[in-house]
Amino acid sequence: MTSKVRALAQVTLIYAGLAGVGVAAYVAWPGSEIERFLVADIAMTVGCYLVSVVKRNSSLYDPYWSVIPFFFVGGFFLTGGAEAWDLTDSAVAVLVSLWSWRLTFNWARGWPGWEHEDWRYVDFRVAHGRWFQFTNFFGIQLFPTVLVFAGCVPLFWVFGGERVHPELLVLGLCIGLLGTLLEHIADNQLAAFKRRESPLPGDILDTGLWGAMRYPNYLGEMLFWWGLALCGLGAGGPTWVVSGAVAMVVLFVVVSIPLKDKRMRRSRPEFEAYRARVPALFPRFRDG
Repeated sequence: MTSKVRALAQVTLIYAGLAGVGVAAYVAWPGSEIERFLVADIAMTVGCYLVSVVKRNSSLYDPYWSVIPFFFVGGFFLTGGAEAWDLTDSAVAVLVSLWSWRLTFNWARGWPGWEHEDWRYVDFRVAHGRWFQFTNFFGIQLFPTVLVFAGCVPLFWVFGGERVHPELLVLGLCIGLLGTLLEHIADNQLAAFKRRESPLPGDILDTGLWGAMRYPNYLGEMLFWWGLALCGLGAGGPTWVVSGAVAMVVLFVVVSIPLKDKRMRRSRPEFEAYRARVPALFPRFRDG
């Protein structure tokens, strides 16, 4: 067994344990359904944080982003009963599952093992020093948990609401599937680029989707969350169920893209020319 396989097996066992923590928290909390899911989510995040401190690697949290929505779908299935599901429930469950397992697989194939930690967390460790654990819990782990939970809120209406606007449900499913497909293609192109023979230092992927936009994977991610938001509206959810999707756009546009641009500018001499030529998210259509 290689060190990477061993590390992934350990992460799998850790997440199975976190699922148990979530179930216990859900059962113990006496509040509403949405409160119970939120408490379970936070309990699992606390558990993930504690293990990340022991392992001295905050990248343990990275797959949580993609795993927890699938946990939620499983929770709705177990608490609501499969016999109560209609075609829309099943379609949304398939969409979330496809997105979840694809993104988790993409993380797993790119993570070499415990010796690696995301470059952003390494920078935080250096910059924040003794205060890093504050950043680790509230910034690296709890904040994304709240963000993803907000993005998943529409599911409470999808798996328990009425089919008020079926056209929005269909549109949401199509947009979510488009986003998932876009991420899949972009991530595969990036993975192939990283595996290429005789790579040159400072090379930039500027072909395929990456030649049309700098962050097609981020665009796909935003489309997925907006797909869920539209499904929630279609199932009778209030207007504020889109708040999670709005927050995702703000996160990527205001935080993730500027951070990535800054890092690329430092490590890739040709990045400025690429940035001037290729827009961040939407292809630039030129006449002629």
